[in-house]
Amino acid sequence: MDWKAVIFQAVGGLGLFLMGMKIMSEGMQKAAGDRLRKILKILTVNRFMGVFVGFIITAIIQSSSATSVMAIGFVNATLMTVKQAISVELGAAVGTTVTGWIVTLNVAEYAMPIVGLGVLIRFFSKNRTWQYAGEVLFGFGILFLGMESMKNGFARLRTHEGFLDMFRSIDGHTFSSVILGVFVGTVATAMVQSSSAVVGITIALASQGLINFDGALAIVMGSNIGTTFTGIIASIGGSVNAKRAALAQTIFKMTGVILMLIVFYPFRDFVDFVTPGSPMKNLTVHIAMGHTIFNLVNLAVFLPAIEKLSKVVTIIFPDKVASDADMPEHFINIDYNMIETPSMAIMESEKEITVMSEYVAESLNLLKKMSIEKTAETNVVCDSIIKNEDRIDKYQLYITQFLLAVSSRSLTLQDAATVGSYIGLAHNLEKMGDYVENIAVIVDKLTRRQLSFSSSAIEVMNNILNENIDYFNESMEMFKGDFKNPAYTEKALSRSIRLKKMIKDAKIAHFERLREKICENRVAIHFIDILNNFDAMGSENFNIAEVVAGRKY
Repeated sequence: MDWKAVIFQAVGGLGLFLMGMKIMSEGMQKAAGDRLRKILKILTVNRFMGVFVGFIITAIIQSSSATSVMAIGFVNATLMTVKQAISVELGAAVGTTVTGWIVTLNVAEYAMPIVGLGVLIRFFSKNRTWQYAGEVLFGFGILFLGMESMKNGFARLRTHEGFLDMFRSIDGHTFSSVILGVFVGTVATAMVQSSSAVVGITIALASQGLINFDGALAIVMGSNIGTTFTGIIASIGGSVNAKRAALAQTIFKMTGVILMLIVFYPFRDFVDFVTPGSPMKNLTVHIAMGHTIFNLVNLAVFLPAIEKLSKVVTIIFPDKVASDADMPEHFINIDYNMIETPSMAIMESEKEITVMSEYVAESLNLLKKMSIEKTAETNVVCDSIIKNEDRIDKYQLYITQFLLAVSSRSLTLQDAATVGSYIGLAHNLEKMGDYVENIAVIVDKLTRRQLSFSSSAIEVMNNILNENIDYFNESMEMFKGDFKNPAYTEKALSRSIRLKKMIKDAKIAHFERLREKICENRVAIHFIDILNNFDAMGSENFNIAEVVAGRKY
């Protein structure tokens, strides 16, 4: 037995298979672009929509593990609830069966022409959509080259008695052999982190007669349990809800396998009944059909039970009351597992930017409280603004690091522009927080020294502050809803011009008050400092508006 050739062809084939899936997945993600993010945004409608979203995303990215990690990440980032995540994971389990059906296609002899056609389209087409289609074709061809290489490698093992004996032990003739098959599928999937790859390997083995239908079905069932390890790993260090989502996935997949093991032989007979041909002649299609039916049955059993499953995981992982002191270390919820799926990663960063903007808005409102109400607890409010600024700084750091990591992935031009926009937006928000903090410190210092501005100066400052707050809130509402609307630029420019005029008029009036000795010289310089910070704040507001309007990157 030439073990070197077996190992080289099998391992090399697996590498080509995985790389083909990755290239095909990236091409489909690029082609989907914003549509993939829009699909996720509609999943809040109901559990059926969540199942549909999970199915579609997994069919596109060719990995239920990746979809589950995304769902757990979104729960961790409070972008979806545990119930929604469960429905998405149920849909993802069905979506991963698409890979098995793709592998059953007998197109190996056309793999090289498909690769060649994909390369030609990718490099010679000027249309981006066609270029992405070329990448999908190229990945599709590479995937089948990998399958063919694995088949050729495994073919040599048909004469090796030791290898045959090992697979005869999971032939399904005894219930213990079925259990062993489930165990092999679980361990193999946990190791390669891809149930699609394990299904592909199983089909390759079956095509060479190294494993029968019963054993293949048991291994495929075990691969469903193996995918839960990825979700469990993703939830480590995450929020309580992220742990709940990972546990829910583990429960419904393990319970589904247990239920199917109880009725394994009737289940096998049913799959054989609904699949054309006999397992001997049409084994690969039987395996794909068994994988699909198993996950559809799982979906039918657990979809009505999502509410109860959610309650169970909530009991196991009860809510924890987070102390305010924990906030600086634990408030960032970015999940780096999403970098492999750029469309989802961009959506993740969008959510974190929104949270960051809410801290800026909170600081602006606290500053308004200091200025208008002249509260006796000015120092307390100032401390709150400084604490918020610390949070805002950390958000900018982590969001920027995350987006820089995303930018190193294969992105469409549109996604690359969005990543650049979000990096700039995070910087603008951080600068807004700086200017709020600067003004708060000045007001606090004057209050502690028992100094104050004239009533007319206070009125002017409040008017300018209110204009900045309204400007900021309007831009961020656009960001959440009508992002990249060029028409907003004109409105934003008008606001900026009005703000500039208000600040200029305030300075002229200030010098007039100084001339008339209405304002104390000791506070005059501080008034100018505050106006300068308001002016810089207005400039950042315009920068934010330009990003939101899609005019600046």
